[in-house]
Parts: sequence; structure tokens; C-alpha cells
Amino acid sequence: MSLSIRRSSRLLLSTAAIGLVLVAAIWPFYQVSQQQLAKAEQARIDAQPDVSRSDYQPRLDQLQQTADFSTLASTEMAGRRPGQPGSDLARDFLQRRFSELGLVPAGSDGFRQAYQTDDNGAGVNFVGKINGAETQLAAIVITAHYDHLGVHQGRMYPGSDDNASGVAALLALATYFQAHPPRHTLIFAAVDHEEQGMRGSQQLFDGKLFKPEQLALNVNLDMLSRDSKARLFAVGTYQHPALLPLLQPLQQDSLVAVKFGHDRPASLVGQTQDWSSASDHAVFARHGVPFVYFGVPDHPDYHQPTDTFERADVDFYHKVSDTILTALLLLDSADLALLRTKE
Repeated sequence: MSLSIRRSSRLLLSTAAIGLVLVAAIWPFYQVSQQQLAKAEQARIDAQPDVSRSDYQPRLDQLQQTADFSTLASTEMAGRRPGQPGSDLARDFLQRRFSELGLVPAGSDGFRQAYQTDDNGAGVNFVGKINGAETQLAAIVITAHYDHLGVHQGRMYPGSDDNASGVAALLALATYFQAHPPRHTLIFAAVDHEEQGMRGSQQLFDGKLFKPEQLALNVNLDMLSRDSKARLFAVGTYQHPALLPLLQPLQQDSLVAVKFGHDRPASLVGQTQDWSSASDHAVFARHGVPFVYFGVPDHPDYHQPTDTFERADVDFYHKVSDTILTALLLLDSADLALLRTKE
């Protein structure tokens, strides 16, 4: 090695050493800053009102919704993992329920939208719609994934909260809107493979069933049936600020504590979780479709064999579902074209 190379190497080593010293000096301040950001974000969420009514007249068919919920979370469906027998049972169930609801098939092949995955697996989405009174309006698509982790290493993961709860709510909402026709066309999509890369929701676009410009909004339902603090999060108002005034009425006279949050980048909130890419709404966002995601925080049974129907808070779950119905009614009455306007 020549003298000039040795000098260059010494310079590089010195620079690297200085860099390590600077990182070591700055790191404690960075950690403190991240903690302060996280505390500030949590304080912002906590400051939002916790208004909750105990007396209300249910608008959804609670008996049928509970039956759908318990069926999807049952041991017979065994966690609904694609490629396992429980998934086949879930698909037969969804085919029957979509037909019973009288939905209009969204595609030319009926409700079932079958597809192949890159690893030679097979998936099936179920997609139906209720035509809106104002046909010129772009559609609202309501999604909930029906797959879960299934049986793995001899243990069954029922996926009750995640996401039998969301699918049963989707079916209940479809029942309501069949009797109360909306302005916007409403598309109801029970999607597969969320737990394996959100491939089911991606197929809605890859299979040309949806074009982004035809969709006004995605409302995604994923984990709705339990929270020790009785909170429901609405995620997406940071990305789409025009959503906030549309949904804020939920906080003033709600059946549960509705919170806006978990959608800001980590650089703004430190260690607070960002759920903006946590479920199928992320696929719609990648295609330029505005979204709002309704869900509860993680709990100790998340992705565990103990996520069973028996651990659901059914009373809370029905109030959450009714709150989401109110949200959909607010959104259906609004000018959703505003969501695509740059703030």
C-alpha cells in the first residue's frame, strides 16, 4: 500500500471515529426527543373527548351480527388461513351470506374473485355492491379481511378480533344499507391474504376490478371487538385533513370514545405507533385512494391462540359497529371529492 493510501486510510479512520463520538454524544438527546414527541402525541390523543352514550336504539341486526361473528371465529373455521380447510369453510359461508344479503356482484364472475399468489397459493375475495341513488358519484368501498393465521405448529389461531369482528360488521352494515339506500354506491369487499402481504386487496386493483379514479374513499374495518379503555380509532385524518370535519361529530355524541390518531409519521410522533400501513387501507393509499381505517389498539391476545370469540366485549363491539354506521352516513352525505383536493 502506498504512502498516500495509508494517509487516506488514516483520514477515513479518524473521520469515522469522530462520527462515532458525535453519534454517542447526540444519541441520548435523540432518545429524549423521541420520548417527548411520543408523550406529546399521546397527550394530543388523550385530550380528545371521551363522550360515550349508554342509551341508544340499535340500528344494526345485532343477533345476526353476533351469529356471523361467532361463526367466523369458531373452531370449525380454525383461523381461516388460506390453503387450510377453515378457509374453505369461511369462503362457503361468505358466498352464502353475500347471496342472502341480495348484494349486486361487483364483477362479471359473481361475488367470488379468485386469484393466484406468487407462491402458487390461491385466494378468493368476495365483492358485492349496493348501487347508490346518485350514480355519477364515485363509490365508497368498505373492506374487511377474513383470513387469519389458521393452524400453525399444532396451535390454532382463531382470529376473533382479527378479523372476524370486522367481517361480521361489514355484513351488518350491508344489511342496513340494503334497507336504507345510500347516495354513493357502496362496495363491500371481504378480502383474503391480509396477513400475508395484503395480497387480496392488491388483487382488487391487479385484477382490474377497481380503478382508483372510480373510488371516492376506502373505509377499512380491522379489529373492532375489544379495548380495555373502550376506544375506537379513526386513522387517516392526518393524510386527508378534509376527513376531520366530516367525522368530528362522532366525538361529540358517540357510543364509544372515538379518537383520531395513529396516522402520523414516526418523525413527528416519536415512538407512538403509526397504523397508516397496518392493514388493507395501505393498498388503497398506494393507489391514491383516500382512506379511513377503524380499529382498536393491540391487546394481549393479538395474533395469539387466545384471540377467541369468548374474549370479545360484545356490547362494546355492537356500539363500535353502530358508531361506524354513523360515520358511513356522515361520509355518504358529504362531498367526498374534497378528499382528493390538496390541502
